[in-house]
Amino acid sequence: MIKVLFLCVENSCRSQMAEAICNNFFSDKLKAYSAGSNPVEKINIKAQKSLLRIGINHIGSPKIIATFKNHDLDFIVTMGCGDVCPFIPKIKKIDWQIPDPKPLENEEFDQIRDLIKSKIISEFIENDK
Repeated sequence: MIKVLFLCVENSCRSQMAEAICNNFFSDKLKAYSAGSNPVEKINIKAQKSLLRIGINHIGSPKIIATFKNHDLDFIVTMGCGDVCPFIPKIKKIDWQIPDPKPLENEEFDQIRDLIKSKIISEFIENDK
């Protein structure tokens, strides 16, 4: 089982969608978590609705990076927002440069969600890490 922590600043959109996609579609191979360097109070409603459109009812809450300081992780994936993780330097870090979907509407927002899913597949499923 590959353990992945997805990071972005607010832990409200991209990292939450990545966590939900992994844990719903690829739970036989991946265990995903998400966190942010400056998390907000709740998950972005557009992210939740976008996930619902592909059959995922994701209920979670934004978490701070320090929550995972002592977790046994295999990878950290930053979503393109430049987060750094000085307390876990030995973990392989990947930066995906995913655009922030917050200002987008449904169809464009869903394109970002689908981009995240395709990156998960190419990085962890097809690549057989």
